[in-house]
Amino acid sequence: MLDQKGCPMNVLHVCAGWEETNGAAVIARLVAREQVARGDTVSFSTWASPRALRCADEVWVHCGWLPCLWWAGLLARRSVRMPEACYDPVRLAYRGWKKRLVGPIERFFLRRAERIVVTCDAEREWVERYLGKRHPPIEVKDIKKFFDLKRWRREGQERRESGRSLHLLYLGRRHPLKGVEFLERAVGEVNVSAPGKVELRIESSLVGEEKERAWEWCDALVLPTLSENFGLVVAEALERGKRVITTDGAPVWRGQPGVAYVEGFRDGADDSRVRLLCAAIMEVCDA
Repeated sequence: MLDQKGCPMNVLHVCAGWEETNGAAVIARLVAREQVARGDTVSFSTWASPRALRCADEVWVHCGWLPCLWWAGLLARRSVRMPEACYDPVRLAYRGWKKRLVGPIERFFLRRAERIVVTCDAEREWVERYLGKRHPPIEVKDIKKFFDLKRWRREGQERRESGRSLHLLYLGRRHPLKGVEFLERAVGEVNVSAPGKVELRIESSLVGEEKERAWEWCDALVLPTLSENFGLVVAEALERGKRVITTDGAPVWRGQPGVAYVEGFRDGADDSRVRLLCAAIMEVCDA
């Protein structure tokens, strides 16, 4: 992007953490790669200095609710907020008293931004609902374009050996909003009716070669989430030619080829969620 004088910009990305397993940080790097390609100078920080924040032509603030991000929004000359699903009603309700307590501060810095960048139309609606009528312009950014999602369609799913169990992989942290307990129950119920039909592997912090070996092992990825703005592991799975099971807690993947998309999961009762996952797992087993 060029500034008002037509020159490349100095862009600073601020995120609470830059580890490889941090989804917000991964998205920040993808956006930054695009900015570098068009000639911008890009840097990254967590607690940026006042000088760095004031000198940057544009400061991208990723995620929300944290003092280091409020600091960046306060001192930046021009800030862009990329909230990564922080205002999904399901996520707002989780430990809601804390979010209500600091809500006025969060809304102040959101409204102070030059614009807000979201990853899907559903996330745009969440932000609009959270801020009401007074909000900056909201831009939907297509994160899918950074991934080769047609690979699943091009290469297809390798057929499992006859009689071998279906290998399911969950790759992510254990958190109440990720729905891992429903997945574990669903796999248990499938194996009660058909012993040995499914093997489930749950991994929270794999990187590098260990992560690639997990991808090689699995037949399909499962992301049984209650709240997700994008779900990077879904894109990673499709790039590797793997089938995916995910839910309406990750609305950006509705209608995506290669994805068994479970409707009614997000707002369903616990037993209903388990039944829906059982049905999706059996569908993938029989595919």
